[in-house]
Amino acid sequence: MTPAPPPPPPQPSPAPRPSGGEPVSAKARKFPCGTCGADVVWNPGAAALKCPYCGNETALPTSSDQVVERPLEEALNAPRSLGWGAERKSIRCTKCGAQTTFDPGVSASRCAFCATPAVVEAPAHTDHVRPAGLLPFAVDRGTAAQRFRSWVSGLWFRPNDLKTKSSVTEMQGVYVPFWTFDALTHNRWTAEAGYRYYVQVEAIVNGKRVMRQEARIRWEPAAGFLEKLFDDLPVPASKGLPTGLARGIEPFPTGSLVPYDPQYLSGFLAEEYAVDLPDAVAAARDRMTKEIYAACAGEVPGDTQRNLRVSTSWSGLTCKNALLPVWISAYQYGGKPFRFLVNGVTGKVDGNAPFSAVKITFAILAVLALLALFAKLS
Repeated sequence: MTPAPPPPPPQPSPAPRPSGGEPVSAKARKFPCGTCGADVVWNPGAAALKCPYCGNETALPTSSDQVVERPLEEALNAPRSLGWGAERKSIRCTKCGAQTTFDPGVSASRCAFCATPAVVEAPAHTDHVRPAGLLPFAVDRGTAAQRFRSWVSGLWFRPNDLKTKSSVTEMQGVYVPFWTFDALTHNRWTAEAGYRYYVQVEAIVNGKRVMRQEARIRWEPAAGFLEKLFDDLPVPASKGLPTGLARGIEPFPTGSLVPYDPQYLSGFLAEEYAVDLPDAVAAARDRMTKEIYAACAGEVPGDTQRNLRVSTSWSGLTCKNALLPVWISAYQYGGKPFRFLVNGVTGKVDGNAPFSAVKITFAILAVLALLALFAKLS
């Protein structure tokens, strides 16, 4: 007979760090283990709730419900579900403004998004937007840390002490709030298409009369029609995560969204919604419009183009809100925040890092020296 698992040990100090997320105190028993009674946390590797003490895994019950888009006008006017649906502790960063929540038994001394220690405890908000769905973490901390180390090692022209300044121990799993939008667009465009051709012209070179080719452009009117579909275009609702970096780890497989359940948050940070729906709609339209212009530009024939104009009709505009998983390593260097991100589902990476002025200067001088040597030998 298999012996019964031992009871959970007394609360350690500091709290143990489960493999999936942040340290969890044994006193915060919001989602107790069915075997030993200790707190369980979401474990990306096992795709289940896992007890950090006895190792027991519990699969979350599957639901036939789906996270569906709502027509934009309906979403703007409809009442929303509010709060997390579970007790969460909250802090606000005084530098970037991100308001982050975590398990009640955990303490945090710095912002997960910009690494500043200037964080203050904030009152728990019960009126913030509750996400309709989320993508659970599938990439675990160890895999994310390995991606981070590979990224830092592959950087060129960076300060020598960057590896020590950007500590992998600061990597945190954060559920970042997003709005996503669907739209079907109908676009009529007009432009002038340019076709290059060459003519022979007479020129004086070194005192001699020679013939050479000169490029000309023939402009012709062009027009066309393009339908472009947008499916789950993401717009961050975060104060802490820059939009440019967020795009660097797209796409998120939003087709796998599951209905929101606070148990998925156990062991991880979660940021509250900081961008309301009207502002997100404006950002989505702006991004869609830029992508529409780029797509229409690709339809213009010829070698070059000018005076592109696009007239767009919008239909089927729908939206939903969800939490998307991101591993973040934020660090300060020279008083400025830098970040490295890992998509918590696909493992795609992106980030920014400081440059070394000394290394860049030496590289430029080396190139100039090689060019001078080549010129002398020639």
